[in-house]
Amino acid sequence: MSGALALAVVACKTGPAGTMQVKTVSGQVADMARFRTYSHEENLTPPPGYATGRMTPELLDKVRLHLDAELAKKGYAVAPPGTGEMVVRIAWGIRTVLHEPTGAAATAGAPTQAEQVGKLVVDVYERGKDVALFHGFAKDEIHARDVNGDKVATAVELLLEPVPARATR
Repeated sequence: MSGALALAVVACKTGPAGTMQVKTVSGQVADMARFRTYSHEENLTPPPGYATGRMTPELLDKVRLHLDAELAKKGYAVAPPGTGEMVVRIAWGIRTVLHEPTGAAATAGAPTQAEQVGKLVVDVYERGKDVALFHGFAKDEIHARDVNGDKVATAVELLLEPVPARATR
């Protein structure tokens, strides 16, 4: 990515449960408004520090469905693979975070707590150029019961909030 690209944090929010963290970073997000179409491109590499996790084909479909719905609200249209003016890449990973007890809990012999953290990353590029128009991620603790459409929908909605509506030509 070009050193001249000035990146700025444009959003940092927590989700309804208070554990979801969402950040979007881009100095070029306003440029998205001049495009009309995008297509998805497969990205099987998890984010740095994460391993491939529970991104089942069904969960990936939910992410794409919500992403397409949010972008459609802003005037963008999905195009067949390899043809959109923009390329959308989705990455997903999971890692285990250990929390050591401190203070009285440690003295009493409380066990180390392990939690699973999932991270969803959405990147949008201008097709044919190494220009990142948008980068955002959502990460949250995940439990077997949490990996559902509601949490995915919230993450995608918060992630895409700073994306501008498409300019009319």
